[in-house]
Amino acid sequence: MKNLYDIVIIGGGIVGCSAAYYASKEGKKVLLIEKDSIASHASGFAYGGITPHVGLKDDDPYNQISQYSYELHKTLAEEIPEISGIDYGYRTYPNFELSLNENDEKELRAIYKNHSASGIYEWYSKSDLKKIDSRLGPNVTSALATKLSSGVEPYKLTFALGMAAEKKGIEILNSEVKEIDFENDGSVKVSTLNKDIFSENVLVAAGPWSSNFSSWFGFEIPIKPLKGQILRLKSDQIIENGFHWGPNYVTTKQDGLIWAGTTEEDVGFDENPSNFGLISIMESLVTVFPFLENSELVLQTACLRPLAVDKSPVLSKSNNGNLFLASGTGRQGILLGPAMGKLSIDSMLSKNTSISIKPFSHERFSKN
Repeated sequence: MKNLYDIVIIGGGIVGCSAAYYASKEGKKVLLIEKDSIASHASGFAYGGITPHVGLKDDDPYNQISQYSYELHKTLAEEIPEISGIDYGYRTYPNFELSLNENDEKELRAIYKNHSASGIYEWYSKSDLKKIDSRLGPNVTSALATKLSSGVEPYKLTFALGMAAEKKGIEILNSEVKEIDFENDGSVKVSTLNKDIFSENVLVAAGPWSSNFSSWFGFEIPIKPLKGQILRLKSDQIIENGFHWGPNYVTTKQDGLIWAGTTEEDVGFDENPSNFGLISIMESLVTVFPFLENSELVLQTACLRPLAVDKSPVLSKSNNGNLFLASGTGRQGILLGPAMGKLSIDSMLSKNTSISIKPFSHERFSKN
């Protein structure tokens, strides 16, 4: 008797767990395979900011998937805690993109001018910002605030999605995939360390490790790891809003700690926190919030985000059989995870997708 499933999902991060949840709502027999444990890599150690990319045109594919996923997050925040029993700290708050120099301010002002009619953005001068948070450092000159912003504790969210999917009938297998083969009957054979599994459809959502599946897809998957580090700090003060500047960010999370980051390191598959990460994050952080110079370091983490060469997600079907790919979210994995999962399942089941996934196909790389 074959171990036969409608859908097998490889990868227990935010994308894989989102896909599992949406597949479970379709009443399908689903198996989620994770070689380590749910949310044990980037999805468990990310920042958890849910803010669509600032300043993109309405018809930009990245803007569309960002906005779509932002709306999915709002629906999930009503569903998942009740099903899973896990409060993952979803909350909405303004996000402030800070300018620290003339060039920053010029770029942010241009965005505000071009999108002022949308009602999404507000402009804050230095004096305006002091009313928002008087602790901001003297180098902060102004800010562009976006109302489309929220945040979560990413480990709890990903784990809650996995648990909700499991309660709705999916199975979870802790094992490593060793081989994928295409059967004559159209099914896909997935060989793990434990057993052989057969499925009508297989989704690979393996983050930066997705490139290891290239030979089975029939094309080179141009995704590599981008290391990022985060500090969790203890202070007798909190930061209620979200603040971004350049690649960096800071806010207070559900655990009462101040989360600050980040780095962008091209160092292969090194997931270890480093002194470089600690120093670079703190140096930037105290420029914005000098009061945090004397905060206590509680935890330093590092993770590997899956970065496509053009910094855009990859949602695609293999050149061979019913093998699908969802990865390449870069630094926006938590934001984009629900959309990546739902669009993959909808496409797999030949349902109309809420937005076009054609711009995210692997075929775009062959055109360059």
